[in-house]
Amino acid sequence: MNLLLPFQFHHLPVRGRLLRLHGLNTAIPSLAEDTACTQTLTELLAAAALLAYDTKHTLNVGLQIQHPGLGALLFAQANRGMAEGIPTTELRAYANPAARGTPFSSLTSQEGGMFVVTLENPAAALSGSTDGRYQSFVPLTAPSAAGCLEEYFASSVQTPTHLAVWAGHGALAGHAAALMLQALPHETLTDDDWTRLKLLLGTITPEEIMGETAPETLLANLFAEDDVSVFAPETPVLARPDPRARMLAALAALPPEELAEIRQQGTVTLTDDTTGTSVTFTAEELAHLHENTPTTPENVQ
Repeated sequence: MNLLLPFQFHHLPVRGRLLRLHGLNTAIPSLAEDTACTQTLTELLAAAALLAYDTKHTLNVGLQIQHPGLGALLFAQANRGMAEGIPTTELRAYANPAARGTPFSSLTSQEGGMFVVTLENPAAALSGSTDGRYQSFVPLTAPSAAGCLEEYFASSVQTPTHLAVWAGHGALAGHAAALMLQALPHETLTDDDWTRLKLLLGTITPEEIMGETAPETLLANLFAEDDVSVFAPETPVLARPDPRARMLAALAALPPEELAEIRQQGTVTLTDDTTGTSVTFTAEELAHLHENTPTTPENVQ
């Protein structure tokens, strides 16, 4: 079962969140096949979902790795929303062909890569506006996607953060987990305690964090020297995003002559690589497009 568990230390100014996700390889087309970048893409997706639940407001969280020199592009996005009164999390992820054959260590072996964090208001995302969007760029130098996020928190948010992310293999394929610790602002935390907590994160095995161990038990065992309180857990419900609006925006951004040719065909079917969803548009639907609609979304073909 998917689970998000907030917790806080009693005698240390530190809070945390534990996230477990299951079935990603069936829900996300880009993760259906095991490739050189599957672990990186899964880590990005779990981290994006964790951050989406960590923001104070409803925001779309996007994490992207760009490496122009290698021609590699990976991104993951988590959008929190509501469906019939139930909180949902829409997840999208994509890796282009160059990235699928490139493990994370190769991405950092050559300079020029960037790690991009995007926080976006959903209304701004639908309209194509840049209002309500915050974007931060971090050089791709850390040894993992989690390390890149730690650098983002240190440089852009200026909040001391420890983050560990796990992607399952074998019997745990399609599973992912993330555990984040953050120092509370305006509180005193010794370097020794902060270092000790980071070392403890490194002792967790994939079987523990993604397996059947109750999360409360896992935290109690992990932080046995500390007093930790857990709060009411949430159960993230994964939902497949509807790409129709983004597809229409992509079609509307085409040159007028290309759009006219498509209309003459009667119908056109587009497939969103990030969700595996195909949508067919009729000529009548395309006739209402505005040719000046902003923004052409990525990875719709």
